[in-house]
Amino acid sequence: MSHTPYFSENEQTPAQRWDTVQFALGIAATAQGQASAESLQLYERYIFGEIDLEHVGAAVRDLYPQQSSNDSHAGGWTPNLDAEPARPPQAPPGYVYDPAEEPAAEPEQPADVYVARMRAFAQDIADHLATQPPRQRYIYFDDSLVPDTLS
Repeated sequence: MSHTPYFSENEQTPAQRWDTVQFALGIAATAQGQASAESLQLYERYIFGEIDLEHVGAAVRDLYPQQSSNDSHAGGWTPNLDAEPARPPQAPPGYVYDPAEEPAAEPEQPADVYVARMRAFAQDIADHLATQPPRQRYIYFDDSLVPDTLS
């Protein structure tokens, strides 16, 4: 079965797709640590334009299924549909946009360059995490220390 990847206007070039991957790797580093070899291979294929984000997400969900939780609030979040939407930012009075002030765009590089950057970035994250103390995912709260008046 052949699938033509779909790329939004913000992910048309390898450079734009690299920006997306760099953001995802940074988020992953704050959540659970370094990226797995499997996810790096998926991101590599994404940068090359072989697969789109929809396929990356589906493959990651297949690799790492959601674990059940004993959190009574998990899955119970609902949006506040009565909330007023945020107002778009307004330019200060008298502001005039000058395109000449925009920084020059980096010349387009081959996808191989961005894949090499991704691998180096992932290695930097791994090296940094290796210098950190072990992660403590959950803090145990001892209820016996709470006075009866608070519980």
